[in-house]
Amino acid sequence: MAPLVEEPSTRKTPSPDASGTPTGSRWDGRLQMRSNQEKCSTMAAELGAPREGVFAGGLPYLALGHGQPLIYLPGGTPNHHNPPPGFQRQLTLRTVRPLARAGFEVFFTNRWPGMSIDITWPGVAAGHATALAQHFGRPVHVLGHSTGGSIVMQLIADHPYVVRRAVASSAAYTLGPVARRAQLNMLRSLETTGRFAAEELVDGMVHRRWLRAALKPPLRLASRWITVGNSTDTIAMIKAADGFDVRSRLPGLQTETLVIYGAKDRFWPLEMVAETAYRMPHGRLIMYPELGHSLVTSPKFVADVVAFLNNQDGFSRAG
Repeated sequence: MAPLVEEPSTRKTPSPDASGTPTGSRWDGRLQMRSNQEKCSTMAAELGAPREGVFAGGLPYLALGHGQPLIYLPGGTPNHHNPPPGFQRQLTLRTVRPLARAGFEVFFTNRWPGMSIDITWPGVAAGHATALAQHFGRPVHVLGHSTGGSIVMQLIADHPYVVRRAVASSAAYTLGPVARRAQLNMLRSLETTGRFAAEELVDGMVHRRWLRAALKPPLRLASRWITVGNSTDTIAMIKAADGFDVRSRLPGLQTETLVIYGAKDRFWPLEMVAETAYRMPHGRLIMYPELGHSLVTSPKFVADVVAFLNNQDGFSRAG
């Protein structure tokens, strides 16, 4: 973007139009920027400030917006608490804000701290089911991405009464081979050094081999600054996820479920994701050829999720 302030020797005074308002591409750009800032301020005021809370069982949440509740379960995290103010929280709000603008009260929900080291994946789902049942007292929409998507699949298998409609994004009936390998490598790093090995995620998130090789060294270095408050929580989740598998139960899952996948996501092969959707009686698959694992900020993703949750455009079909 060109700088808004020019050198004094080249600065030009915008010429006014018939109404006396200066015109010109640079002036128009400033007006557009100001208009966008005012729109953002207005929308932020309408949504209200993010609200922090804790569900039963200790699950922390960050809520935004007003309307029918939508539980957002994120991917793997190094810590089981709400994202702190600053960069991490801004990234989180960037993900959930479009859903809140669409008329949902979005609860960005992390796992609970102090997790037992020998917890199972059904145990993780049971903790979420208890929290949702006690807080809402009725079925609510649940959207999960990556690790959160695996929780969604276990939820609708074991506790369908807490879920109104489900969205499993970048997930399948079990871990894909690349996802499993990445998690086990991260597990070894946590157990031996206490480091959250973020570079292990590159294999699933970056499509080009040369770029994966180029990104790993700087990410390995940067990961030393990722603070892991309680490595037991992260280790427990990785171990539990390794045992997650609901493939044999897919034909019996009766919850309306949307499975969303980016074709450039290397964590899961398309065949696994497609089987997940089409073996569920009320499953549906949407695939984006141009997107990868981090598809949740795409406008297409938001539009399709909102349409599905609002039962628009034929999303209610079975089979």
